[in-house]
Amino acid sequence: MGSNNNNDIYLQVLLPVPTEGIYTYKYITDVAIGVRASVPFGTRTMTGICLGVVKKPDFECKEIINILDKELLFSGVWLDFLRRLADYYISPLGLALFGVISKKLLDSACPQNLTPPKTVKQERIELSAEQQEIAASISLGSYSAHLLDGITGSGKTEVYVSIIERALAEGKQALYIVPEIALTPQLIDRLKHRLGFDPALYHSKMSSKKRLENFWSFASGQSMLLLGARSALFVPSSNIGLIIVDEEHENTFKQEEMPPYNLRDMAVLYASMLNVPVVLGSATPQAESMDNALSGKYKLHKLRSRYASAAMPEITLVDMKRETLLGGVLAESVYDKLQQVLERGEQAILFLNRKGYATSLFCKQCGKPFECLNCSVPVASFKSSSDCVCHYCGEHYSNITCPHCGGKEFFDAGAGTERVEEFLEDMFPADVVRIDTGKITTIKQLDEALDKFNRKEAHILVGTQMVAKGLHFPNITFVGILGLDNIISLPDYRASERAYQLVMQVSGRAGRGDSKGNVYIQTYMPDNQLYQYFMQDSANFYEYELARRQKLGYPPYMKLARIVWTYTDASAIKNVADSIASALRATGNVEVLGAAPAVVFKIKNRYRFSLLVRAKTHNALKLALLNAVELFSKQKHGSMDMRIDRDPNYFM
Repeated sequence: MGSNNNNDIYLQVLLPVPTEGIYTYKYITDVAIGVRASVPFGTRTMTGICLGVVKKPDFECKEIINILDKELLFSGVWLDFLRRLADYYISPLGLALFGVISKKLLDSACPQNLTPPKTVKQERIELSAEQQEIAASISLGSYSAHLLDGITGSGKTEVYVSIIERALAEGKQALYIVPEIALTPQLIDRLKHRLGFDPALYHSKMSSKKRLENFWSFASGQSMLLLGARSALFVPSSNIGLIIVDEEHENTFKQEEMPPYNLRDMAVLYASMLNVPVVLGSATPQAESMDNALSGKYKLHKLRSRYASAAMPEITLVDMKRETLLGGVLAESVYDKLQQVLERGEQAILFLNRKGYATSLFCKQCGKPFECLNCSVPVASFKSSSDCVCHYCGEHYSNITCPHCGGKEFFDAGAGTERVEEFLEDMFPADVVRIDTGKITTIKQLDEALDKFNRKEAHILVGTQMVAKGLHFPNITFVGILGLDNIISLPDYRASERAYQLVMQVSGRAGRGDSKGNVYIQTYMPDNQLYQYFMQDSANFYEYELARRQKLGYPPYMKLARIVWTYTDASAIKNVADSIASALRATGNVEVLGAAPAVVFKIKNRYRFSLLVRAKTHNALKLALLNAVELFSKQKHGSMDMRIDRDPNYFM
């Protein structure tokens, strides 16, 4: 371009880099806020978003290479939304952009010939009076937040469809966000037949070509409904009229990488900025959401009847202290019940939140566990691949030797889904389908597995959380829940809530047809207070859980953040963590718990120290966290790292 005159325009451009990311460039003319620009950045060329004109700076600026859009792609509301996200999670703005829009998408051009949605024959389903009343009460055209608390199988999806149809009839687009890719195959099929067309799909497991096409299809307004995982919320459009977040309680809605946002909270914020309604749905809402509903911040709707009058399953606690354990997997009484179910031609789910063959290996010679050499955690064994894997760093181990005594022989402890699958295939002639991230790595594999089970070519479905929600198979009458004690015993204030949610969600897969379902929970602590709430109305659980949170000083009654420091030298990073903890404690405006070694002390040869910061107000917590950032910047050296996680879900 080579321009260098008084008529040059100076523009701020936001780049997806792990810093604040705002840089000034010059150009020959003014451009609209929200269009993309190709700019030089060091030795590279990068794509950024124009934020507006600024005064000529007192330093020499590089020139914008090219403006990529004729019309704005990222609206002012979208950019303000990103700023507010970055501010809340104490994240540099450039890092926030990097965390919500991939570089490939930012660089892309809108395809010339977008494929229009496929149309199919529309199937009409008559809503119950309860469903109709809820759907009609959710007004379009202005902001409102709704919590749809509906038991499993109550027809929440049909309520969503009814509201979506109204939004589409008004010429508005809808965002429908789900927590798990496993939910999408069956959900796509239901939505397309209810609405008469294929919704655009958007998640990280799609081919990059198709994901790119669906991004632009929604951004350009051709697709009116976008169904996707967490990242779908950030696909820009100026015509969104409705946001739906299904299974709003799910942990997968919390991003663990920077910025560590909670999708549910950001969906509510975005809807308020767009001035459109947001509907959060779940059979087991998160305690914070229920508190918002009870206090009037959200409007609460309850679906208390199962669709088509199907009965809720009966839950039975199986006291493992009095049982014979078969194959290290199933209680004898549960085995007998499963056998009866299969003899009747019915189907079953066995849920275990641990993949692999064995969750730990112990040396036969000295009795010590074999831990990952990079991380302070036991490795899990996988019989299918004849090796062991660390779930934290991904390191594989073959032909292991005990580092303590040199022993070569190990015994398995703790069954994973692979071992459960092996046991069931040995004991029952019926085919077994296993669904976990160890076996299912593509949407095609997931489709094939679910289709096999749907055709009743297999009668037992074994899996982790992938099978706990959203799946609809009317022939399932049996659910077995294994290893729940491990979840309840985690050092996490959310442990009881997560256990409750898992039980209610996976239980909801049973008895959705004509036959009643039964759920069996194997436990060594049947007298635990939490278990009584599995057999009661959900209101009793939330009353118990919220009272417990208030007494202990946890959200929603206190604002909470977790800070984690990591470094290759344990002593050096401990000194930094202790210094910052002392400084924060001295302010007197917040409560500081720690610093202390993290539960998982070492990951990828980096030692970890953490602390919790609690405060009564958002501002007090924010000031403390900004103080921590400033203090760390002065003490940091080498590859030291500090991460801040507001409203944390992970405490290991």
